[in-house]
Amino acid sequence: MRKYYLGPEPSHEVPFKKLLAISHYIMPNFATLEWDRVSREQVDENLRSLQDPGGALNDELMMYIHVPYCQSFCHYCNFNKNHYPWQDEERLQRYTDYLIKEIDYYLSLPYVQARRFTAIYIGGGSPSTLPVSAVERLFGHMAKAVPGFDTIEKTFTGEPRTLRKPDLLKVIHDYGFDRVTFGIETLNPEIHKQIGRWDSRSDVDAVFEGLQKLGYKGDRCVDLMYDLPGQSLVGFQEELATLVEHYRPDEIDAFGTVYLPYRPLHKLILDGRVPQPGSIWQLLRMREHLYDYLLENGYHNTIAETYSRKPQRSMYQTAHCARQDIIGIGCAARSNIKDMVSINPDKVDVWMNNIDQYGVSTQTLQSIGRGGVLDRIMVMFPRYKELSKELLDRYSDVEHFEQVEDVLRSHIEVGCVEEQEDRYVVNKLGVIWHGNLQTDYMERSLNLQGKVLLKVISEKESDFDREERFKVNTATRFIAKHIDKYPKLMK
Repeated sequence: MRKYYLGPEPSHEVPFKKLLAISHYIMPNFATLEWDRVSREQVDENLRSLQDPGGALNDELMMYIHVPYCQSFCHYCNFNKNHYPWQDEERLQRYTDYLIKEIDYYLSLPYVQARRFTAIYIGGGSPSTLPVSAVERLFGHMAKAVPGFDTIEKTFTGEPRTLRKPDLLKVIHDYGFDRVTFGIETLNPEIHKQIGRWDSRSDVDAVFEGLQKLGYKGDRCVDLMYDLPGQSLVGFQEELATLVEHYRPDEIDAFGTVYLPYRPLHKLILDGRVPQPGSIWQLLRMREHLYDYLLENGYHNTIAETYSRKPQRSMYQTAHCARQDIIGIGCAARSNIKDMVSINPDKVDVWMNNIDQYGVSTQTLQSIGRGGVLDRIMVMFPRYKELSKELLDRYSDVEHFEQVEDVLRSHIEVGCVEEQEDRYVVNKLGVIWHGNLQTDYMERSLNLQGKVLLKVISEKESDFDREERFKVNTATRFIAKHIDKYPKLMK
């Protein structure tokens, strides 16, 4: 396998003038769409359009359910979350009541009923913070209401401290959830504390051991982070080896640390309370090591940051990469239905009040048109790693189609994408640089706030050796001044 950044004679390939240090997980992103532009009347009209089973861009559909509660907040997290109500379990039970109400609303729509259900994914936040009785009640309702519940893919996520509960693991097992996923992030205890994690190695052990005792046959999936504060290449390599050899997870989501300038981890680094991460050259070496080591140890690179012992992608990954519709249930959950997108209210009380008033929480459901759908497909193509020519050609009528083709050709020319007879495929170099590939498709639609943010999360080649990655500059001052324009990323 060709070596770009590792080994005795790496080529030090730099296909772009700068490196985008993060991936884009959500599209449209927070800096590409004015979510409050749509009126209540337009939202209602868009919801009424779902009474018509036709007009589908995808025949398949999955359900994402968001549980925002966390017992503590990690310093790097950009997803919607709420403080755990330690003295108010009833609030968690009430949240579950409203999840069930919103599920029932969407399942009553003729458009949803006409689609093939593929998966349920319960994410957060930390769904494992829900009382076991609430989880069992939610599962029991879905088992009766969701088409094909017993056979579709079902994923439950959590964090080790609360996921380890034997009675919770038993409910997950008994209801046939075939994917359990949780964040380990790092096995280095010092870095673990620096990024705001309060679970322990014994919690991780308890999750694996608890699933084993139950005879769990599903996939045990973990999150692992790299490019962490103070993390060395050797240290990361040792952590990855320990994870694979000791725990043998079925799937690893390997995420580069996201250092957004308005989040706590970035502030801690600027204040000198947490060390800087390594250089950009080290980041590239970590990405290449991930790819090489995991493929050599029996994993498949199913999507850009995910390595699985199974060669096929999960239904959740397929939907998340714009190949299926998504129904978003819960506070801050997003939906992609027909050519429409929405993000549910990020405040729990607003989310509940909307369900009481309208039966459903969304107040942002709006069309992005065929051009917006093409943008979603192309931004997610570098993560999905392949794009059929047939799918691309369906959107040849879009006004900016030629611009999209120009970007695609440029990625072929720099050696990150390969053209095959019926499709385009992202290769190893493209996986290492996939954040750049995504951004090239996205940059056309960025507003001013998005363009400034790109400056902060990108590094010029001349700075790849720089040890001090983060400092206060004009761009970070701009973001600090306009912090209200930079909402947290929302699932």
